[in-house]
Amino acid sequence: MSSRTVTATDTATAGPHATGRTPWMWGAAGAAGMALLGLWACVGVAAWVALQAGASPLRVAMLLALAPLAEEVVFRAGVQEELLRLRMSPWLANAATALAFALAHALARGSLLGLAVVAPALLLGSVYGAQRRLRWCVLLHAAMNALWLLAGL
Repeated sequence: MSSRTVTATDTATAGPHATGRTPWMWGAAGAAGMALLGLWACVGVAAWVALQAGASPLRVAMLLALAPLAEEVVFRAGVQEELLRLRMSPWLANAATALAFALAHALARGSLLGLAVVAPALLLGSVYGAQRRLRWCVLLHAAMNALWLLAGL
């Protein structure tokens, strides 16, 4: 058994398996990258359309950038992560976080209609539970807010 160091030349000539990544992993990474780019494009288009329709730039920034980031930090990286650390089942942690998220929206709106975000919150929690990273949650949240913003125009 050799303890030889693998060089960049060895990796380049040995094919995709030399890096420990199989071809399907590269394909999945490419698909995820394209999905990420597509979601960002949708958010950008929504922002442009809303601004052209006369929406306040501050409102657009809040809905498409600040709120998704702040809410995902609080609810996913904060509440849901803490419940998971306390050994709550992933399903229950997601459900409890989604309910807290919906309640916060209902209180902020001053209306029970805010509770309607429980379903999207469950989706965001599932995405967070799968990877325990905020990037996709923030982007999906921004995309959902973009749809909501466009629906209100």
